[in-house]
Parts: sequence; structure tokens; C-alpha cells
Amino acid sequence: MYRVLKSISILYKIALLLWPLFCKAADSTILNGSSVFSQAQLQAFNIFDSDRPTQITARSFLCLPFFRVFNVELRADLQLAADEEIAVSGDHPALGAWSIAKALTLRAQNKQRSKWYLRRWICASHRVYYRYLIYARTPAGDRVLRRWEGQQVARMLQTYEIYRSPGVDIFGEAYPRSVGGGHSLERGWLQREYVIELKFIWQRHLLLAGLANPQQKLRLKLRTLGVLDNALIEVSRYAYNRSSFRPQGRQGIRYAPGAIVIFRISQALDVSNAFGLSVYELDAEGQLPLGEAYILPEQLRGSRGILQLAIQGQVTQQVIGQLTLPYLVVRPMPNAASSNLRFSFQRYWPNNWPTLDVGNRGLGSSHQAIVENTIESYLAVTRAKGDMVHLDVQLTRDYVPVIWRGFGFYTTSRTNTQPVEDRFDLRYVLIQELSYAELKASRVFILKRWTLQEYTHLNVRNVSQMQRLFPKLSEVYEALPKTLGLVVGVKWPQLMVSGDLESTQALNKNVFVDRILEVTAHYGCGRPLIFTSFDADICTMMRLKQTAFPVMLMTTGRTDIWDAYMDLRTQTFLQAVNFAESAELLGTAAHVQNFEQRQKLVDLGLDLMQVVFIWGSDLQDAQQLELFRAIDVTGLIYDRIDRVGPANWKRAPFFQAPQLLEVFGGQCVAIGNSTTVPGAKPTKPTVWPKMRK
Repeated sequence: MYRVLKSISILYKIALLLWPLFCKAADSTILNGSSVFSQAQLQAFNIFDSDRPTQITARSFLCLPFFRVFNVELRADLQLAADEEIAVSGDHPALGAWSIAKALTLRAQNKQRSKWYLRRWICASHRVYYRYLIYARTPAGDRVLRRWEGQQVARMLQTYEIYRSPGVDIFGEAYPRSVGGGHSLERGWLQREYVIELKFIWQRHLLLAGLANPQQKLRLKLRTLGVLDNALIEVSRYAYNRSSFRPQGRQGIRYAPGAIVIFRISQALDVSNAFGLSVYELDAEGQLPLGEAYILPEQLRGSRGILQLAIQGQVTQQVIGQLTLPYLVVRPMPNAASSNLRFSFQRYWPNNWPTLDVGNRGLGSSHQAIVENTIESYLAVTRAKGDMVHLDVQLTRDYVPVIWRGFGFYTTSRTNTQPVEDRFDLRYVLIQELSYAELKASRVFILKRWTLQEYTHLNVRNVSQMQRLFPKLSEVYEALPKTLGLVVGVKWPQLMVSGDLESTQALNKNVFVDRILEVTAHYGCGRPLIFTSFDADICTMMRLKQTAFPVMLMTTGRTDIWDAYMDLRTQTFLQAVNFAESAELLGTAAHVQNFEQRQKLVDLGLDLMQVVFIWGSDLQDAQQLELFRAIDVTGLIYDRIDRVGPANWKRAPFFQAPQLLEVFGGQCVAIGNSTTVPGAKPTKPTVWPKMRK
């Protein structure tokens, strides 16, 4: 062994002395009339010495040029569309530096397009990370990311592997025995395209004349009416463990009243298609066409709406029924191009983490001394050794994200010196009706235990920032330590099953979500953070617009406390789990009453590798909290964490581990807010091949 190491040392010294001669010869060496390396390759080799071009250093020697062959195969259950290609991207400039536009396209090896390869020269001084991706092109030639490998740890290429056979990679599978590895394919975030969802999410949508049985099973099929078929149509029909979006079949999709079916259309930003939705009746002989409804581009206005469509008979073209169809339009964020393929946190939440304790809006509404949803209340969670805190965010009229529980508050037009004698002197005002300046100038009254109490003294400019009402979301991010995880609930009014709205909301839904994401990307990245909402469409938009922050649906499910929402995706825990699978969310957060009689219901989510948080004011007993910890729920969101929380037995909050903060530092890179992970150690160079034993 000593002789081997001594020989390597001598070779190292000789190579270090001869390296300048090799570099000089590389420029002039000619083989069969052409240089060994092209000018572009030579430039790639010298990129590591751009800061000291005239000085030969040890780092120069470590930059080893080698020839890499990328081989990848598709799994049997994954087939490419005709317009889809496979590419590779990595952290090295020769691999596109995690950019979709600069990713290197592979070449198909067979007619089935299931095997792909690429040969590439690389010069590296340390290990190289890379991922495979599937993309298509818009009519303008821009790349659209369809699928990409979302493992927490990207594929790794050590520099000593120049001496090894490259082997064959399986698309979507990497490091199956490692934490953060395994099978993981993620849907791409929106950049050059937008998404339209046509949603069958209510109990009844179709009214057809002459239909003998109102519960008759039908089939639905959506098609584009344009000359060019440049739209990707996928469909999801909810069933446990079978709710993912998939290409639409030739015969469409089965539908019956009460079933959840969602059509998703992806198309380029400059494309507007008209669509036809055909309705078929199922009988012994097959499918009998009943009629068709037409959707025109000008009908899909704004971010959301409800279409009232006439159904015309296939033969007579007479109106035979009516279709009530809600829709959602999701557009990319303005700075979507700054996101990259370096990290994905959409489903990052290891299942071996312990059950986390989450303070509900801080210490909650039942605390006497501290007002909920204030920075002071959030900081009290850290003293109680809580792991995370849940907070509510919504926007003012001028799109400033602020923290507040309800959709509005009671106020008065009287000055601060004029007393308020009874509640008839007050009016209820919505947050979205006021600008931030008007909000800070308002007198605030809160209904607490059936009495109105004034909190105006906490809504003035000279009050302590820790106690202020309506803190900005950016102020919360800056004031709270990054070791305190956040569950950021996005407020949006819901349509109740009675047909009434919880509240009104006139703000554009896409701009609403974009503004919250922009503030979070700038001030809130680099910490454990989950977005959540009672609005399923908000969750869908959060998921499609970015990849740095995970999203989960918060739902009441079946309770006797509140009236149910019209959206079937929120009425039961099972449908919430199906929605999380369909939208590729991190998981769900359901009310505790869904599990009081059937605690094993939690397994519906955990078995699909989803997170399951439980919330509710009923979680006020330490013994009950222990019952849920025993069945491995992901987190418990409850009030008065200082009274029944983990302070007596927990040594420290979970996210105080510095290694975890380094992991979540990757959010800043994924969202484009940073080029390096804060606190991460530099990659160690690995040059020499492993010795044979």
C-alpha cells in the first residue's frame, strides 16, 4: 500500500509539472485535420481558472476533461407523447446549469423512444450533479417542462467515474436505498404555458331532458376545436390511489352525479382554443351520443368563474340540456423563469420525522394575555418548544399580504376620542376592501366570547412591532427565527353547500397567489414552510406556479361545527386525500372530528406517502395529543401550546438542528433567490479512482 501511494504521489508531482505543457499542446494538437478539443470545449475546461487565467494552480490540475455517456431508459408504465423529448441538466455549465432552456437533449435509440443516450465532454474539478427531464415545445419554440426527476438528492457523477462504464439510468429512479432517493417524478411548474381546469366538483352539474335515470352513468370527452391540436388534455377521476392526472382515453371518462372529474388543459401563453365537451350514455350496445357543449376562449375570463352552457343534441342540434361548469385558469408567475431544477420541495417531508407540534395562530384565540396572529404570539411558541406555527394571510386592496384570521373586522367611522356605545355604531369591513394605509388607520373591534372588545391600541404605528395587529407577511418572516417552521394558510372565501358565499372576494386570484409567493421567495425562503388553504384551487395554483414550497389542503371534512362547502373535494377526508394525489400536493390537514371514532383513517393519507396534519380546538388534552402521536400523524395544530404542549418533555424544537436548516436553504436556490445554499459546506474534490481491494 505504501508503494502504491508513493507512486501516486510521484505521478501527481510529474503531472503538475507537465500540466502547462499539456494545456499548451491541447490548443495545437491536430488529429485527422481537426483539433482534439473544440474552442467551446477548451473554454469549458478553463472556466474554473477564469479568475486567475495566467496562474497555474492545483485547482487547474483538478479540472479533468472526460467523456461522459448518458444512458437512460423509461419505465414500462411511462410513455412519451409525440412532441416530447428527454434532456439532462445539471450544476455544471456544460449541462446547462440547471436551466430548462439550456438542458442537453438526448437522442432516441429505438423506435419506441424508450431508450435515450447522449455523449458529452465535461471538465470538472469536483462531483457533478444532474437530473433527467421531459419537455415539449410551444408553437414559438420555447421549451415546456412536463416531468422531471424530483429526488431531494440529484444524480451524482464523481470525477473518478471516468474510469467506469456509465451504465444505464432508469428515468425517475435514483438512489433507491438512500434518504431522499427512490422513485420521484414531478410535474413541471408553469413558465411558457398556462393551465385551464374544467371541474365537476359539485353534486350535480348536468341537466338533460329525456334522461330516464338522473343517476345514469355517462361518459365525457373533451376535444379541441382548433385546426392545430396544440393543447395537452389530461383528466382525473377521483378514486383512492388512482386519482392522478393522465392522458384522456379515446372513449373519454366515466361520470355519474357525485363523482369528481377534472379536465386539465395545458397550452402555450399565446394559444387560445375552443373546446367541445361530448356527453355519451352507456347502454348494453356501447356508447350512445347524447349531445355536446361548446366552450369558447372569450368565456374563460379572469382566473375563475362558472360557465352556463347549453347542451346541443348530436343529430338535431337542438338544446337538450344545460351544463353548469366551474373553471380555473392558472397562469405562470411573472418571474417563473428564475426557478430552476436544482431542488424540489413539493413532496419533501421524510416519514421518519417525529410528530410535530404546531401552535395555532401562535398561542391561539383562547389565550388571555397575548392576541393571536401577532409576532409576540408566534415567538411564544418557540419558548413552549413548539416546532411550527400556523398563521393566516390575505391581501389588502393594494395587494399587501397581511396576517389576520377572519375575512374582516368590525370598525367605526368615529374618531378615537369618540366612544362606541353599542354594536349598532359598528360596521363590518373586509380586508380586501381597504388599502394597507387605510387598514392601519382603522379602529379595530373583535367579537370575543359574544362581546365586542376594542383593540385599536394595537393598530397604531408607534406600538411595539411584536404586538401589532395586521403585521405584514414580510415582517413576520424577518422577525421569526428560521428554526421555527411555518404553516402559512392562504385565506379565500368558499361557496357553501347552501349556495351562499362565506364572504366576497374581488381580487384577481392569480395576482393574489403571485404576490404571496413573491414575498415568500424574497423574505421567507430557507426555512421549513408549508402553504395551505381551505380553497382547493388555491392549492392547485400554489403547486403549479413553483417548486420550492410544498402545499397541502386544509379541510373541515365531516364535522358538526360548520356547514359543509359545496366543493366535494373538501367534504370528506378521503376526497381530500384523493385531491392531494391528483394535484401532487404534500398532503392534507383535516379537522380532528374526522378521526375521533376512526383514528386509523389517518392511514389513508400516510399509506400514499402524504403528510397528515390534524387541527381543531378539541385538541386541548395532552392525553389526546399522545393518542395521535402514537399513530404517527405528521403534525398537530392546536391552541394553548404553552399549556398542553411539549415543553415538559421535549429537549428542543425539531428544526433547531443546523443540518435541517442547510437542507431547507435549497429553497432559496430553487426559487431563484440565491445561487448557493446558505451554510452549505463546499463540495470536496474527488479525483483519483478507487483502488481495487
